[in-house]
Amino acid sequence: MEYLKEKEAREIAYQTELEKQKIEKEKEIAHMRALQERAKDQQAEKDALRAKRIQEEVEREQRKKDKEVAHKKAETEAHLKKARNHQVQMREHFLAIEAQRERQEFERVLAVQQEGQRQEEVKDREARSKKLHHAEEVRKQIKEKEKDMIHSRQMFFEEGIKLDQEAQERRRRLDEIKKKKLDELQGAGVPTKYINEVARRAMKPQTSLITH
Repeated sequence: MEYLKEKEAREIAYQTELEKQKIEKEKEIAHMRALQERAKDQQAEKDALRAKRIQEEVEREQRKKDKEVAHKKAETEAHLKKARNHQVQMREHFLAIEAQRERQEFERVLAVQQEGQRQEEVKDREARSKKLHHAEEVRKQIKEKEKDMIHSRQMFFEEGIKLDQEAQERRRRLDEIKKKKLDELQGAGVPTKYINEVARRAMKPQTSLITH
């Protein structure tokens, strides 16, 4: 009987010890799981922080690239604007040179025409002077030779009419030449204001031949 009690007591003590070991083991397992979970949380935080830093770095690089692209675009636009301005300036320069050349050529042609007109006028004056001298001689002859008066006077008037007609014809031809030259310059694209200025000085009466 005593043996059975001792055996039962040992059995209870054994079961109690097993239960105690089981509880301790479960506690240890729970503790390890807690440590693992904590480690996982810490790793997750580290991963999240690393990901955040990587994202920030990517964003910084993107902002840097965007800034470089914007700067390069601004430089390209500035270069293109400068090139366009230079092209416009060169075109204006060449147009100014061409206009100056055409103006000088027109003035040269006009000077030649004016010189021709001046020479014609000199010849006309000399002719008129000669005719006046001749008329004077004729008048003297008329006084000296009353018989030849009617004939000499008739010759004088006829010669005078002929000279006037010739002078008018020369002026008409000269006016036609000047008008033709002005029309050619207008057809060549010379600015109207320059043609009008030349026409105002060269043509008589002083009226503009070009209409706007």
